[in-house]
Amino acid sequence: MNRLLRSIAKYFLPVLFISYIGCISLFTHTHVVNGVTIVHSHPYNPKAHHGHTTTEFQLIHALSHLTTTEPSVGVLLSAVLFAFSCRLLYPATRFVRTLRQWGAHGLRAPPVSIL
Repeated sequence: MNRLLRSIAKYFLPVLFISYIGCISLFTHTHVVNGVTIVHSHPYNPKAHHGHTTTEFQLIHALSHLTTTEPSVGVLLSAVLFAFSCRLLYPATRFVRTLRQWGAHGLRAPPVSIL
């Protein structure tokens, strides 16, 4: 089952990503409603006029905006990205070799990095 799921995901996820990027890149358009310009994207016929209901505009707004009361989301995201980039630049094997050179026997917990 796990092997079947991986073989399906191997093709499905790249196709999903490419279709999403294509949709937001190729079908971007604007609507002006009560003096407010709303920019969004979805497949449509550019030659035919189309519109949206008030409920659809509210859904577009809800899906495309993130509102938080504190800046913790941005701080947390930047900390995770920083830690991930440090992990890519400095692999763990480099630190293990350094511990062996210092004579550490490896029976203690690994060191913790506080950002």
